[in-house]
Amino acid sequence: MRINRRQFVAGSIATLSSLGISKFAFSSNPDVIVIGAGAAGLAATSHLIENGNSVTCIEANNRIGGRVHTDNDTFGVPYDIGAHWVQNGRYNPFKSYGLKVKDKGFHLYPEQETEWLVMDGNKKINGTEDEDSLWAQYDAAEYAISKAANKDISPSEVVPAINPEWYDTVHLNIGPYSMAKDYSNFSCIDWYNYAPESQDWICKEGYGALVAYRWRNIPVSLNTEAYKINWDNSNNVKVVTNKGTLSAKKCIITVSTGVLASEKIKFDPILSSEKYESFNNISMGVYNHVAMQFEKNIFGTTKDDVYMYYKMDSTYAASPRGMGSYLNASGSNLSYFDTGGEFAKELEREGSSAQIDFTINELKSLFGSSVEKYFIKAASTAWGKNPFTFGSYASAEPGSYSSRRVIKQSIDEKLFFAGEATADEYASVSGAHRSGIRAAKEAIETL
Repeated sequence: MRINRRQFVAGSIATLSSLGISKFAFSSNPDVIVIGAGAAGLAATSHLIENGNSVTCIEANNRIGGRVHTDNDTFGVPYDIGAHWVQNGRYNPFKSYGLKVKDKGFHLYPEQETEWLVMDGNKKINGTEDEDSLWAQYDAAEYAISKAANKDISPSEVVPAINPEWYDTVHLNIGPYSMAKDYSNFSCIDWYNYAPESQDWICKEGYGALVAYRWRNIPVSLNTEAYKINWDNSNNVKVVTNKGTLSAKKCIITVSTGVLASEKIKFDPILSSEKYESFNNISMGVYNHVAMQFEKNIFGTTKDDVYMYYKMDSTYAASPRGMGSYLNASGSNLSYFDTGGEFAKELEREGSSAQIDFTINELKSLFGSSVEKYFIKAASTAWGKNPFTFGSYASAEPGSYSSRRVIKQSIDEKLFFAGEATADEYASVSGAHRSGIRAAKEAIETL
């Protein structure tokens, strides 16, 4: 019943960081230039410094963290605009770190897995045969995708509709809510070969706050945008930025495949066609929050951090017109209602009001007038338009799984690639973190 790959939603432009912002640093001739100060770039920078290498980390945004960031202003409680779940707790370095800094005000706890909410219209159907039909459809879908794991095809080609009334609900949860893409836009083999998973944890103060605290002393040059990377010099790589040109022996590139595919950063000489294709083949999906704050828990649940599943009106929609729901996060009366895939893009184009209106109308159909009676405020994200990411997180398009090998390959022992799209544990902060360390080690070996 658990959905584990929806967690890595895109970050925001918000500037809040109550627990520290990295120091400004801009050395014009380091050993290594790191482009991007998200989880991958920060991990790479830290590893390089720890091993005695000089490094300049540049970040186009005005804060560190990339797609993991906590906003404390909008609602007066921690709101993870980016990643929220401390995914795969058994192996996640931020889980163990968070437990170590409990005395600094961080409270981590395992996600509760004993209560969820299943709705058919305004009726709660937990424990009924109708709920059993939901999970039967869910199991059938996952089995079909797993059975096709040796094929680089889309789930839309193999998932059956054994219980059509729940088809869209399951599609939403396996596709847009997990992969940020509809069934037709990701590969069965990519889905199946995701790294082993374990229980998720939650940081009450916000995952973004924990990451910002962990890397608070890493030197980063903020508001520094890379325009061009010249890697054809006999010795050095030159990175042209809005603050001048940097020169280094190596360069680690950690920006999203959305940014790379947009060619906002030019390469001279141009990269191979296979490399450019990998940026487009391991493409960014779109996953957006509508976060809503209520005066009290209006959902009738007895626990915090509850997932809700509900029967959707449409059947076999190419992109399900519904939302994944995560209720009363950490007991804050703040809930997350998330759309993904092409429907998320459609709402994003219509604007924040349309996103919020859709969410309110869905909730009213489930819970009645109490939604408006106890509603305080809402906020939405629009990561397809975010100029720092152009999407939320990446996965392989059908027929493109081989590009996973290509996207993380270094070039001429000068350019190294990291970021969640290059990780086995893609779409996660911990995967991005590991990819940064991997790229840093590769760079060090060639210095």
